Amino acid sequence: MTEQEPGAPGGAGPGEHDPADRAAAVRVPFLGPGVSGLVLALCALTLAVHGVDSWAAANNHVLHGLIMWSGALVTAPEMLPYPPPEPPLGGLSPYILHVFVHAGWWHVLLNMGILLAVGSAAAAPFGRGFFAAAGFLAFYFTCAIAGAGLHALVHLNEPTFMVGASTAVSGVFAAAGWANGGRAGMLRLAIPWLLINVLIAIGGMFYSIPIAWAGHVGGLLAGMLLYPVFVRVFRR
Repeated sequence: MTEQEPGAPGGAGPGEHDPADRAAAVRVPFLGPGVSGLVLALCALTLAVHGVDSWAAANNHVLHGLIMWSGALVTAPEMLPYPPPEPPLGGLSPYILHVFVHAGWWHVLLNMGILLAVGSAAAAPFGRGFFAAAGFLAFYFTCAIAGAGLHALVHLNEPTFMVGASTAVSGVFAAAGWANGGRAGMLRLAIPWLLINVLIAIGGMFYSIPIAWAGHVGGLLAGMLLYPVFVRVFRR
């Protein structure tokens, strides 16, 4: 996730097993022979969109403008000298589509590398089939919306420009911890990433740091809290 200034689940009863614990039993390696086809497809689609956008930025400014208009989250646009027009879906499209828009190849490759590394572990407890795939995608975009929402709330009166899949990837990062070690595994992965973003937020009070820490935190918190719920509902 990049930012630039413009211009618990409930516990199980006695004798029951929490869905997160059942997910943990899968013990899928972070990266190995069992790489999820759904995760590969999501990475390929994101890379393809960025490839088109990179080409359009140099050759077709109308197409590039449409991609940025529909996918880049701009906070407090009314405070800009030239406010952009409202994005599609009543201004809501960037809350979902920002995961496909990136600030450069280094940005998209970093995000997709992390997604490829942890996504299969997070996707495996959903099982196989259309309903399971829909569940993982619903979880992925819920984390994206949560991250974008927290970023917009933190910067309610400050113009910023946010793009990148790391809102969703942060949630998947926490989910991989759930899948590989239950609540304890999730905390081992999520807490260090949370603390890193807290430090970025503190540093941003004194220096300009073009990292959307609030987007990371929102996606991460959604993954920490909601992943077992999604597994319970969509597991096949």
